[in-house]
Amino acid sequence: MNSKMQFPYRHYLGNPVAKPPCRMLNALMYGFFVKGDLELLQSYLDDTINSIEMDKTEFVALSDTLMLTFTDIENISSKTAPFSNYGWMQETDIIFWIPVAKVDKSSRAIQHLYWFPAFITVNNINALINGRETWGYNKYLCRYEMPSIGTTPKRFSISLETFQPFSPTTKMDWHCLLEIEVKNSKESWLSEVADLGEHLAHFLFKSNQKVDVSLGFLKQLLNGFVHPQMDQILFKQFPDGKGEFAVYQAVTHSPSEIKKIHKVGLLKDDFTLNVHQIDSFPLKQMFGIDLGVQTLELGFYVLMDFDQLEATELVEKGV
Repeated sequence: MNSKMQFPYRHYLGNPVAKPPCRMLNALMYGFFVKGDLELLQSYLDDTINSIEMDKTEFVALSDTLMLTFTDIENISSKTAPFSNYGWMQETDIIFWIPVAKVDKSSRAIQHLYWFPAFITVNNINALINGRETWGYNKYLCRYEMPSIGTTPKRFSISLETFQPFSPTTKMDWHCLLEIEVKNSKESWLSEVADLGEHLAHFLFKSNQKVDVSLGFLKQLLNGFVHPQMDQILFKQFPDGKGEFAVYQAVTHSPSEIKKIHKVGLLKDDFTLNVHQIDSFPLKQMFGIDLGVQTLELGFYVLMDFDQLEATELVEKGV
């Protein structure tokens, strides 16, 4: 139980932070699997969610492969009054996900499976502020390209306004971080499947070279996309005025509760990923993702409605 004294959060006039949960309608997600480096992924977890040490458990990267998703959410609003009466917004999220296991330090038994949204880019400031302040999502503003509902997927891209290269003379500007393009378009570009989780689990299991994880565990993790709940784990922190210490630091958990699946399936086309060096967001050093062009396997899509539930603390620094 949290023993710290707590004070009411001030929802003063002009403060854009709303209360969860949020409901998401017509969320069109495209997903791809990107090869990383298991040691670097584990290092990223150790620098974030494992930095708040727990006595008996720790978080372990399940695979050397990340999931990269582009999700266009047509309609988002808070479900809590009075914020539910303010209006709605469109939001696009581009996320690098790390599949994570909470394991017992002694027995190494897996206790729970999570998705860690390690890096997120979004297209509007309201989504960025609420995501970072309330949930702890590591969000940054972007420009992007992705297909709309009903069109053939051919190109995806992310550009960020940031520093490249690092230098005292560098002015912040827009730079392309990555591009995904269709390699050889087929006449039929998608197929609807009944069990997406099973297909994706087989792929991740094959790519996992260093972690002894059963196919059943991976299937359970991936089935979160097409079953009632997808568990997300987050690293939430706020710095002091000098940027030296955290005035708050916690590992939080926020489920995505799937309400309805409209369509789900695999992309039949092959795609290539082209990653560019941006010193502010060095994907090679962060996750072990190679710069340049690589082929992506097993693309998929999901069109769904879901609720993003409130974030609750799994562990807090100093408690």
